[in-house]
Amino acid sequence: MSAIVGVMDVHDEARRVRALYAGRDADLVAHLSAQIATVKTYAQVLVGLCGLTITVTGFSGAHMIRAGSLSASLMVAGIALVLVGLVLCIRTITLLRWVSQELRDDLLETAVAVIERRNHQQRMISVAAVFVVSGLGCYLGAVVVAALANGSNIAS
Repeated sequence: MSAIVGVMDVHDEARRVRALYAGRDADLVAHLSAQIATVKTYAQVLVGLCGLTITVTGFSGAHMIRAGSLSASLMVAGIALVLVGLVLCIRTITLLRWVSQELRDDLLETAVAVIERRNHQQRMISVAAVFVVSGLGCYLGAVVVAALANGSNIAS
């Protein structure tokens, strides 16, 4: 086990998965491929959230800017953070390496290589998610500030 509670060491995981698929080499490779695909799907969900944020800015950005510097600053910070997350996601999902490129004569070595890649991609997507969520938080803060500012202007 690794230092993080509940997270299995890559080599232990590879040995266990290899034992689980003993005599079914094609199923092992399919299993490893599916794990990489899951990470890519997670990244695509984050890319979609980023796209929505950018699109909504086109409709509401002017209102946030008119609401004052706090709202405008939060919007800009939100967009910047979302864009950093977007770049990390795109960088992760466009660095293609097929599982078949990792095939070794010993499928235990293949499993180790693919699991290490999966873990690295998962870490990168998790970092991207922090940027995206932080950006969305700033962006929502800008919306709230703009709504309060516009609401007080209407009441005056």
